[in-house]
Amino acid sequence: MKIGLLEDDSAIQEMLSLVLQDEGYAVTIYPTAEECLNDLVKPGQEPKSLSIDLLIVDWRLAGSVPGTEVIRILRSKPSFDSLPIILTTAATFHNTNELHDLHVSLLEKPFAVDEIVDLIKNLVQPGAIADE
Repeated sequence: MKIGLLEDDSAIQEMLSLVLQDEGYAVTIYPTAEECLNDLVKPGQEPKSLSIDLLIVDWRLAGSVPGTEVIRILRSKPSFDSLPIILTTAATFHNTNELHDLHVSLLEKPFAVDEIVDLIKNLVQPGAIADE
């Protein structure tokens, strides 16, 4: 399984990448929203198959659009309708309606490694519901 990681903090990138690789996942790191969108959304065409099976997005990205805007752009493309997405944040996120509308699961930092691994496993099981 391939996981995309949109995270601008290099320490968190490295930690999550190592943990996920230990779990058997292939990880593609996107340090900026622009790199993530450029890789996943090709202008003028819908992908025949997604290059990732799940996406982890940090809410607050330095010098960039917020993670929720990246998710909104992806969700506007039919091929990303059912992509499991985890939104991570160290800030308090109160807008549960936005989470529901974007079909994402929220994971607040700091989180235990087991929490993200368990959440990923729950999201990729057949019939999983993203709004947990």
